[in-house]
Amino acid sequence: MSKIALAVTLTLAPGQRDRFLERVRQQRETCLELEPGCIQFDILVPEEEENEVLLYEVYADDDAVETHLATSHMKEYLEETGPWVVDRHRRRCKLLDD
Repeated sequence: MSKIALAVTLTLAPGQRDRFLERVRQQRETCLELEPGCIQFDILVPEEEENEVLLYEVYADDDAVETHLATSHMKEYLEETGPWVVDRHRRRCKLLDD
């Protein structure tokens, strides 16, 4: 099975980036600790876009992604951060083997 990457672009409401970054750092630690299929979880902050955050997450396979999306901590994270997010665009990608 191929590893799966989620590339997520989030546009945040003005003034919410610091609050969001604090919460998404917690989410990263929770995912890496509690989800064996979560291999990598990077948070990227574009220098040019004050209200944008990018997430790059790598999962062992499709099942690991589905497990991630169904966890209670994911549901809690989405509910808590929802008011701070103006737009969320998620791309699901297969990682090519070298």
